[in-house]
Amino acid sequence: MLASMVQDFPPSTKPALPIVGREVLSLLASGLLYPFGLRAARARTARRRQQRTVVLVHGWLGNRSAFLPLRAWLRTHGVKQVLAYDYASGAGIEQAAIGLRRFLREHVRGGRIDLVCHSLGGLVARVYLQELGGARRVDRCITLGTPHRGTYNAYWVASRIGDELRPGSPLLTRLEASRARATSVRFTSIAAGSDNIVLPRVFAGADDDCLRIEDTGHLGLLFSRQVFAAVTQRLVA
Repeated sequence: MLASMVQDFPPSTKPALPIVGREVLSLLASGLLYPFGLRAARARTARRRQQRTVVLVHGWLGNRSAFLPLRAWLRTHGVKQVLAYDYASGAGIEQAAIGLRRFLREHVRGGRIDLVCHSLGGLVARVYLQELGGARRVDRCITLGTPHRGTYNAYWVASRIGDELRPGSPLLTRLEASRARATSVRFTSIAAGSDNIVLPRVFAGADDDCLRIEDTGHLGLLFSRQVFAAVTQRLVA
């Protein structure tokens, strides 16, 4: 009933089988990359006032390996200073945001920060920006498939994260009310037109600068050249 009241993105006109196939391949690729993100990241920036650092924030049940393809793309396109934040999502979004604040204090030693986040990572970033004073350090936040207004799939997840991702949850309501605290940050939301995790899909597009990548699934965003190009364009602008 609730889903029928939401104006979602139009469905893909392409055959379903290739779209599903690409998403399955993205899932397999994510699994193959996962071990490369198990070791804790120790990289830090130099102590410089004039520098810019891109920090990647992965999604639920992932680790920093999820961004290996995008990270390689960024480096080959001139974005050299890239770090990745790892967190355990089981403790909840707010604890992950506190960890992000600590990570940035310890690892990004001066200069300005841009955040690129997948899925749950976008909400972790928003808590940091809107409730923990992070907007003072960050210029841009790009989210990929982030359930800014929740997802109906969260009703199937019996955990703290499931509670937080339900549409209208106290955390999501609070974030919507505190948007003004991060008006200095330029937000971009990139939504997957064939997302199978964020439902309805329009819940991933919550910003004035919203880009919908058609015929792409939730994990496919992490392997899409179109997404990589859009992220790079905004980071180097």
